[in-house]
Amino acid sequence: MKKSIAVIGAGLSGIAAIKQLTDEGHNVICFEKLDNPGGVFSHNEIYDDLHLTISNYFMAYSDFMPTNERLKFWSKADYRKYLQSYLNKFGLDDKIRYNTEVRSIKQDPDTKMWEVETATGDQVETSEFDVVAVCSGHFQHPKMPEIPGLDKFSGSVIHSKYYRDKNVYEGKRVLCVGMGESSADITSEISSVASKCILSLRRYHAVAPRFMSFQEDEYFTIDTSWLTSRIVNRLPHRFHAGITKGIFHRYINSRNPDLRIRGEWLIKSGPSFHQAVTKNERVFKPIADGLVTPHIGGIKMFDETGVTFKDGTREEIDAVVFCTGYKLEFPFLDMMISDMRDLYKQMFIPEIGQSLAFVGFARPQQGGVPAIAEMQSRYLAQLCSNKHELPSLSEQRRVIREDAQHWRDEYRITPQVASLVNYCHYMDSIAKLVGCMPKIPALWQNPGLRIKLLHGPQFAIQYRLTGPHSMPKEAENFLMNFPNISDWKRIAYLEAGDLACKILHKLPQFKIRRMTQSAFSIAGN
Repeated sequence: MKKSIAVIGAGLSGIAAIKQLTDEGHNVICFEKLDNPGGVFSHNEIYDDLHLTISNYFMAYSDFMPTNERLKFWSKADYRKYLQSYLNKFGLDDKIRYNTEVRSIKQDPDTKMWEVETATGDQVETSEFDVVAVCSGHFQHPKMPEIPGLDKFSGSVIHSKYYRDKNVYEGKRVLCVGMGESSADITSEISSVASKCILSLRRYHAVAPRFMSFQEDEYFTIDTSWLTSRIVNRLPHRFHAGITKGIFHRYINSRNPDLRIRGEWLIKSGPSFHQAVTKNERVFKPIADGLVTPHIGGIKMFDETGVTFKDGTREEIDAVVFCTGYKLEFPFLDMMISDMRDLYKQMFIPEIGQSLAFVGFARPQQGGVPAIAEMQSRYLAQLCSNKHELPSLSEQRRVIREDAQHWRDEYRITPQVASLVNYCHYMDSIAKLVGCMPKIPALWQNPGLRIKLLHGPQFAIQYRLTGPHSMPKEAENFLMNFPNISDWKRIAYLEAGDLACKILHKLPQFKIRRMTQSAFSIAGN
C-alpha cells in the first residue's frame, strides 16, 4: 500500500530519503526552507572554500557512485554538482518544495495522520501525511558557550555557522574556540591574514589526515584505508591500540614539523577509537609556522578587550569565532528530544512507531553521513511498505538501552557527541534489518570478494549486492575494480586475529579474560 510521506529538509539525508521512499512507490513531498538543495552545502550556507573531509566514494549514494572520477575530496562546488546530478538522474527535483518552512508537525490522536503546517512566503498551508521523515540535520542551531564576561566583550563575536570571509579579520587579533573539521579550516584561513590567531581548546584532540601518510598506502584516503575495514573493526581495541601506537611514533619521528605536532597531539588526546576524530589536519601547518598559537586548558573569562584562560594567562583580542558545534533542536515538534540515543537505532521513538522517523542523525566516526542516511531510508521504506515491522516496544527499549550503553562506552572520551557511532557496526546492523547485508564468502570459495568485503573499504555500494533494489553486477564490478589495500602478509595477520576472536567468543567468560593477551599476541599484536 502506497503511503503519503513528508520529508523535512532537502540536504544530504533528505535527498536520500526522497530517493529510497520513491523507489518503494510511496508518494513523497519534501519541504525545504532554502531555495536550493544540499542543506549545509547549498549556495548560501557555509564558507565557499570548503573541501570535504570524507572522500567522494563515501559521500556518494550507493546507487550513483562517481565511477568516472578518481578517489578524491570534493569541494563544496563539486559536491553540489554531484547532488544536483543525482536529483536530475532520478527525477527527484519536482518532489521538493523550495522556500517552504515547516512550522509544526502534529499527530491527530484519532486518525494517527500527521498534520504538517508549512509556510511559503505569506501562504500558510496544512497537509496530512501517513508518515513524516525528519531530515533537517544537526547543523541548524549554533551552540554558543556560556562564559563569564562574554557579554562585556567589545569586539566581534560570531559562530562558525556564519563565517564566510577571512578578510574581515585582516590585521586583527583573533581567538578561535573549538576543534572540528570547520575549525581546522576557519582557523587556518584566518591565521593567514590576522596579526595574531589563538586556538583555544579544553583538551588535545585526535586528528586524522585526509590521505594515508605511509609510502605503501599513499593512494588511499584515510576512510578507504585498511584501518577502517570491516575486519579491523571486528577486532578488539587492544589490537587497534597496537596499530595506532606505531603510527603515532612514526609521526613524532617525522622530519615535517606539522606531522610531529600532530603525533604529539594524538598521543596526548588518548585512544582515537574512544572519541570523535577530527578528519582535517590542515591546522597543523600554520601551528608549525607560528601563525596559530594553540592554548590548551579552556577559557576562564572575557573582559571588554581580552580573554583570560584557566591557567591565568591573558590575551588582548579583537574578535572571537566560536567553532563549538550545534544544539539538537526540532522547533516544529511539540516534543523534546535531547539525545538521539533515546531512539530505536537513533531513528524511531518507540511510543510513536514508524510513522515518525529521524534520518541522518547518526554521526559516523569514520565514513559518511549520506551512506548512513541512505541505509536508514532504505529501512524506513521497507517499513512503510509493510515488508518489515519494528520490534515490540519492550524489544525496542532493550535495544535502545544496550546500544546507548555500548556507544557511551565506545566513545567515552567524547560523551558529549551523543550521536556518534561506528560506521562499520552501525551500517551492518541496519543492513541486517533491511535484508541487504552482503554474505562474506569463505577464503577458499571466493577469495577476491572476501578480501574486498572484509579487508577493503566498506563502501555503501556493497549493500547493493543483495536485498531490495539490489544492483549485484554494478556493485561487484565496483568493489572488484577498487585497488587492494592489504598485501597477503597483512591479510593473513588480520584473518588470524579474526579467527582468534571467534574462538575466544565461544569460551566461558573467565577463559576469555585469562587467554586474551596470549591469543592476540599469536594474532600478531
